Amino acid sequence: MVARVRKAQSTSGARAARRPDTASQDREAISFEELLSELSTAFVRVSVDRIDDEIEQWLERIVLAMGVDRSTIVQVGPADRVLRISHVWARQGFETEWREQEIRELGIFPWTLGRIRAGESVVMSRLEDFPPEASKDRESLRQVGNKSIAAIPVKIGGTVVGAASFGALRFEKHWSEQEVQRLKLIAEIFGNAFERIRAEAEIRRLSEELRHTSQVMTMGELTASLAHELNQPLGAILNNAKAARRLLVTKTPDLKEIDYALDDIIRDDARAVDIVKNVRSLFQRGEAKMATVDVGQLLLVVDRIVRTDARTKEISWSMGVSDSLPSVRGDTTHLTQAVLNLVLNAFDSVSENHGPREVTLGARLEDPREIRISVCDSGKGIEPSVMPRLFDPFFTTKSTGMGMGLTIVRSIIENHGGRIWATQNPYRGATFEFALPVSE
Repeated sequence: MVARVRKAQSTSGARAARRPDTASQDREAISFEELLSELSTAFVRVSVDRIDDEIEQWLERIVLAMGVDRSTIVQVGPADRVLRISHVWARQGFETEWREQEIRELGIFPWTLGRIRAGESVVMSRLEDFPPEASKDRESLRQVGNKSIAAIPVKIGGTVVGAASFGALRFEKHWSEQEVQRLKLIAEIFGNAFERIRAEAEIRRLSEELRHTSQVMTMGELTASLAHELNQPLGAILNNAKAARRLLVTKTPDLKEIDYALDDIIRDDARAVDIVKNVRSLFQRGEAKMATVDVGQLLLVVDRIVRTDARTKEISWSMGVSDSLPSVRGDTTHLTQAVLNLVLNAFDSVSENHGPREVTLGARLEDPREIRISVCDSGKGIEPSVMPRLFDPFFTTKSTGMGMGLTIVRSIIENHGGRIWATQNPYRGATFEFALPVSE
């Protein structure tokens, strides 16, 4: 009886002795599940431009939570297929100066990278566990201080775009199946984050392509205006050159008149150069170049470009610009393109109308902080059902339109910190108006 009691106590004691380990494992699992939940939520909420910083912070938390020493993220470029180290975090005293290096240049992990590219994880508790054909990987890891490693593929839509590597440098670490599964979940979250970054970059690229396409389409509308604008200074240069020649062949050349003619030639030549430069800049690719923009001068450039087109289409074209408008901060080329798109849209609207053909470009200071630019036409106006979709991509009421003109205008204005809207005029036509913050 006593022996049985003692045996029961001993068994109970053994169970009690095992409970702390089980409880500790349970707490560890719960703690890591909470970390994964936080990680997933963080990358859903963070803005695209902050994802890289967020990854650096989370690598630190993951390394410390797993009791390892260093974590490295490598990514493969979508174009060149070269793996690059993009993120590194390590405990103090361990090397982290590898960021942005190319794995191709390091040339150290051929077997491991081959497995990663094939979508397989590489998990080694000891360097001796590497197979004979991975001798170079084993030696390379030994040189950089790794004693154990777990490298997990990072994928986007099933395609390997990199790897998340976790290493123990102070001791050999046994990687449990549960830990490997956790690392795969972490790699999946990183893959989703990289997908957001690449999607944003692709959207920017496509937006720039669409903006350039819109500019090229606009070029056809401007050809006649450009020819007319150049004909004036070139014709004046020719007339002055002929006049100067006639004066030179006389017995007593009037040097003062010749000097006047040469001054006119120089002035008209500069004017022709400016015309070509202004129009050419509208069709050049490139990122926005932010600078101080004189709104009055910008609208005068638009006026010179479209004036002849208005005359050809028998449109009553006018400008109403307030005096002493303050400057705005922006890209002159992009803002000129935005105003031109609105003006040419107005020209199309009144050209389809059998009534008055009137288009007015205006600018005024709404308050000390905001300039408003408007394009008002006497065309057919905007149907109420169309108004909510007016700036949507690929929406158009024109039979030959792409539906991107107003979308690009809105993108340009919003990128300059402004806003754009359209209203139906009380009697006929519509007004497109946008506001830009005054440059400080």
